[in-house]
Amino acid sequence: MIITKFGGTSVADAPAIRRLVRIVEARKAATPLVVVSALAGVSDALDAAWLAGTGDPERRQRTLDEVAARHTAIVGELGIEGCSDQLERQVLAMRSSAGGTPGIDGRADWLAGGELLSSTLVAAALESCGLPALWFDARRVLRTVGENPVEDRPDEAAIARLAAEHLTDSIAGRIVVTQGFIGADATGRTTLLGRGGSDYTAALLGAALAASRIEIWTDVDGVLTGPPKIVPGARRLKRLSFAEAAELAYFGAKVLHPATMRPARVAGIPVLVANSRREPADATIGTTIVDEFATDLDERSVVRSVAAKKNVTVVTVHSGRMLLAHGFLERIFAVFARHSTPVDLVSTSEVSVSMTVDDARSIAAIVCDLDKLGRVEIAPEMAIVCVVGAGMREALGIPARIFRAVGNAQVRMISQGASEINVSLVVGAADADGVVRRLHEEFFHGNLPRSVFGESLADLDQADSARTGVSVLPPHPLAAVAARLAERHGTPFYAYDLTRIESQIAQLRRSTPDRRFRLLYACKANGHPAILRLMAANDIGIDAVSPMEVGRAIDCGIEPGSILFTATNVAPEAMLAVLDRGVRVNLGSLSDLRRLTAMRRGVDLFLRVNPGIGDGHHEHVVTGGADSKFGMSVDDVGEAQAILAASGNRAVGLHGHIGSGIVDAEQILESTRRLAELATSLPDVRVINAGGGFGVPYRPGDPELDLDALGRGLEQIVSGLEQRLGRPFELWLEPGRYLVAQCGTLVVRVTCKKRVGDHMFVGVDSGFNHLLRPALYGAYHQIRNLSGTAETVEFVDVVGNLCESADVFAWDRPLRQVLEGDLLAIEDAGAYGFVMASHYNLWPLPHEIVLRGDREIADA
Repeated sequence: MIITKFGGTSVADAPAIRRLVRIVEARKAATPLVVVSALAGVSDALDAAWLAGTGDPERRQRTLDEVAARHTAIVGELGIEGCSDQLERQVLAMRSSAGGTPGIDGRADWLAGGELLSSTLVAAALESCGLPALWFDARRVLRTVGENPVEDRPDEAAIARLAAEHLTDSIAGRIVVTQGFIGADATGRTTLLGRGGSDYTAALLGAALAASRIEIWTDVDGVLTGPPKIVPGARRLKRLSFAEAAELAYFGAKVLHPATMRPARVAGIPVLVANSRREPADATIGTTIVDEFATDLDERSVVRSVAAKKNVTVVTVHSGRMLLAHGFLERIFAVFARHSTPVDLVSTSEVSVSMTVDDARSIAAIVCDLDKLGRVEIAPEMAIVCVVGAGMREALGIPARIFRAVGNAQVRMISQGASEINVSLVVGAADADGVVRRLHEEFFHGNLPRSVFGESLADLDQADSARTGVSVLPPHPLAAVAARLAERHGTPFYAYDLTRIESQIAQLRRSTPDRRFRLLYACKANGHPAILRLMAANDIGIDAVSPMEVGRAIDCGIEPGSILFTATNVAPEAMLAVLDRGVRVNLGSLSDLRRLTAMRRGVDLFLRVNPGIGDGHHEHVVTGGADSKFGMSVDDVGEAQAILAASGNRAVGLHGHIGSGIVDAEQILESTRRLAELATSLPDVRVINAGGGFGVPYRPGDPELDLDALGRGLEQIVSGLEQRLGRPFELWLEPGRYLVAQCGTLVVRVTCKKRVGDHMFVGVDSGFNHLLRPALYGAYHQIRNLSGTAETVEFVDVVGNLCESADVFAWDRPLRQVLEGDLLAIEDAGAYGFVMASHYNLWPLPHEIVLRGDREIADA
């Protein structure tokens, strides 16, 4: 037999109960015992009404009327009027308990009504669909010790005995429907199991009845590799150990309360967490939690998930008395115990101890007591970021990878759990989301072992929308013309829509309207002549990084004075050639500066400075910070000014570019503040160039850079600098990816389809020689079948035609059923696509087509 537990969202309304019936029906051969929670929101409403007490004597009755009406409405929707009498009896029983005092008296009976009502609905719904259901009062079996009726402890020996006595025979040939959360003590008084009580009921019954599996049906797809609101690309974990699940639950992944699963762990019963809202609800799309750690670990799966816990306060006690003093920690922890405040993490040194708490209600009283032991510091608004995985115990290099991903975020505390399966970092709450995203990118990109990792939530949502015909994506603009373009030009081809670029330009200018702002397009993102001509027509300058880019920009109508050439280890002759064309040069090293100033005098130059921070979507695109090859250090700027003064040249601009694919405006603002501070010591500087690297959402639901906040912040920096120095300044920006990424699509044709083990490979007539980003960065690009019309959706690996294992565009991606000859659109490929293409394997380059909407521009 199996236990199937359904939480409040899984019985929230008539559609949810219909899905429940389908799930149970699919499991009838396994003899399911159904455990249900109250309808979503009912327990909270009942408890709030109870606690209102005598201050609002009619509130309990009003709340009960609303709850009863909600259940009656569901009865009508499901057509299960036969249970109405039982529902009415339960409502009457609740009315009789509504007169209890605001304390404990009667509260358990009152709250238990939520589960008694919902289980009545579920049993009737199963019966109406021809399933032999039996409603069973959990209080006959769920024996508790009677210490606290609203949060009691189970008597597991009594539960095992009563389950054998009352449930074993009932299960035979029938589907038992019972309640979570509620029980009774030895006197028959109703009691509650407290937080996580319905899960606890499922685990207790599963252990008592020696179930083969416990299923927890909820509104999430199991345990994920990261919090989906922060990481839209978070992937489902197929398998996890109880220990790993407990660590994640404690540090923010609130799928299961770890204590409630203890009976299942002790009995060795696997627990499945799955999403009842998926259609069709599929137990293979979920997380199975088992007692042992996975044994099929490799370097791609040593880390299982990243979690975050915010609203944390760090308390640090400094005291010279700690040195060699026994009992000091005991006195500190006694203070927290007196104020009933648990401590999460602890870090000690010879003269200080730091602790984190997530309940700051008693913090003032705690500080008062701790002051007697030493000097106390409080750091509020912090967050714990936790990296969890059993494989970390044996793997080498994990700390280095963690700190590389943390980047420039300040780490206040570090802790490795006693179980050695987690590493926790305390960072500022403002930095937490960025740290989580970077850690997730570090450990969960590319081809991950399918025995451990499943699909991303975004891909599951897309598959569901495709099955139901309700797309989460707008229609692809090439859908109507792709076949005609492919027939005319062949495949593969890049298509660029100029109207999308114009839309991005307009958005950027709305967010940066200040007259002092100037846009320069970073043409390394896409140097197509039609795009450069569009920039010229919109009065946008060019950020160039090679003499050839300078030449093309001028040929396309860009004035030389509107071009900034950023030199990175180029020959002196190339710098001179660019200067001779009237283009300004941006130098990032003292070496380049000495060489150029020895050859030319009276030149206005820009200095590229490494501001000491870096950011970006991947380590290979971070261009600032201690490990970056780009820019001179802040400490070199004084010497650079001396070289300029001695040679009769001037630094008129400061440039700082910290990375690419940035979605946190604060990182760009902090870099710009540092440049502005440097400008105070350089009397000729009139331009602060904040660089670019603005990220775009490649996945549905990806976070986007807040351009309005960026514009406001930059304007404040420039205005403050002008007021401070009494001279005018310009603020330059160099967006590349932001302007062109979403204008471009790589269209490829399916040439092969085959299954190998768990993989369905879809081969296409292109490869990483045409779009390098997935192979180089593990980058995600949305892929759609432009030819597919079937409702069937399949998860496939889209692979290229190169003789390279890394030649993969997407792993485990949902597509409408693919046939050989279909056209696939690889989206958001307008930046760093064709410009990074090569003739590797001697394949020709793809065609480039320029469009306005779906109309091809013939003279592009």
